Amino acid sequence: MGDVAGPAIDRATFEGMLDAVGGDPEFLAELVDAFVADIPAQLEAMRSGAAGGEAETVTRAAHTLKSSSASLGALALAEACRALEAQARGGDLVDADEHIARVETLAQVATAELQSLVAAA
Repeated sequence: MGDVAGPAIDRATFEGMLDAVGGDPEFLAELVDAFVADIPAQLEAMRSGAAGGEAETVTRAAHTLKSSSASLGALALAEACRALEAQARGGDLVDADEHIARVETLAQVATAELQSLVAAA
């Protein structure tokens, strides 16, 4: 679970999302705000699921965050969520807390970079 080198946000994916919303930076800002607002709930679901031995809860939360992260270009975050999702899908929650901590760190970095990109759009 080493650090991922490079930017937290893939610019081409982010710009593709801006194109997908018709070049409307305000609408993109709303999408980013909704993504950022959802992160704590997904992290909490991951944590509570891991603590309770509920692999399905962890899988679902990791999948949800993976999908939204990838669509906005937060590819390192999406990959960390994919790894956690795959582990939980197999019923393995042994190192889930470490994976969740990594997801949380990457989410913080991605949030800051997304908000910066939206402000500049």
